[in-house]
Amino acid sequence: MTNSSSENKNTRRKALYWVAGALSVMMFWKYVPRGQKKEKTVKMLTEDGKLVEVDLKYLKGGGTKLKPDEFHSWVKRKK
Repeated sequence: MTNSSSENKNTRRKALYWVAGALSVMMFWKYVPRGQKKEKTVKMLTEDGKLVEVDLKYLKGGGTKLKPDEFHSWVKRKK
């Protein structure tokens, strides 16, 4: 009877180790780099009215936002 109880403890212990190992792997999974990082882009309107995408690394912060009346006078219309 003691033999089956010690085997039962060993199988429980092994299962507990497997579960703890799987949880630790899942917890640190987000820290593993996966592939290349995509650079962030912003869609902007050019002076002649074309929509372009610009990388954020090329933009400086602290700009001012245009008002609608300033925007309408800034965009050049094609004739």
